[in-house]
Amino acid sequence: MTDRLSEQIEKAQMVLIGIGDEFAMRYGAMETDPFYRPLLEQAGGEENEAQLVQYLRFHYTRRHPDGRLLSAYDRLAELLEGKNYFLVSLCMDDLIYRSGLDAGRIVTPCGGFRAMQCGRECVTDQEPLVTDVNVTEALLESIDVCGGDLEAVDFPVCAECTKPLWFNRIESPDYKEEGYLADWKRYTGWLQGTLNRQLLVLELGVGMQFPQIIRFPFEKVVFFNQKARLIRVHSRLYQMTEELKGKGLSVAQDPVEFLLEQGTESSSAAQETADLPSETDGSSDDRNH
Repeated sequence: MTDRLSEQIEKAQMVLIGIGDEFAMRYGAMETDPFYRPLLEQAGGEENEAQLVQYLRFHYTRRHPDGRLLSAYDRLAELLEGKNYFLVSLCMDDLIYRSGLDAGRIVTPCGGFRAMQCGRECVTDQEPLVTDVNVTEALLESIDVCGGDLEAVDFPVCAECTKPLWFNRIESPDYKEEGYLADWKRYTGWLQGTLNRQLLVLELGVGMQFPQIIRFPFEKVVFFNQKARLIRVHSRLYQMTEELKGKGLSVAQDPVEFLLEQGTESSSAAQETADLPSETDGSSDDRNH
């Protein structure tokens, strides 16, 4: 694919981007890593296994971030430079916040590693979320030097109930939505301004995980806005609905690879469904993490 995505972004007045689970960190390599394997084995025998695995994945994400993902985010930031955009992401690894994308134009409704919370309701006047970076940095350093023993890790605890804290993620018990609601309010306000504007909607790796957050609402936006166009990029679930035929482009490709190829001479598999550029040659490749 050549610079056709950049051309579509350039022509749009506003750009709405959805990031799905095909853009998320993968953790399979931890199971054979000599540092993480013994820690995961210990966690597997504990009652709070899910919580311990969160800590270890947090450490892995911070110490071994996926370079391809970071490069793809930076490429997206370059494509969006100077544009009026907003981005909704289902990923919980927070890598997007380490890119050149504007954090004020991002909402991550499933949470991530940027805040911690107690796993149950506590009767307290304290803030529901712990966002002190010193807490997470201390956790990282404690895991660094634990010597393969989880009992040596100084896990952060709730100031009220003294139980170990969870990360503020949708998978955690009693997930506290306060972590994203302010960003969501900003997003919905931005979205109201897209009506009757030249809007490009770009889905990157969005499947059927929480379709009520991105996939279905994005389709609705494109359906009702006669000036909107949709580019849907996914390795498997790239198909366009009947209602949107003539208003979008389906790209059967890994979304990370798709972004990394922008600005280079390569091919991609796509189905032309509208007056957007046609991309019909090539095939999708699987990501290797």
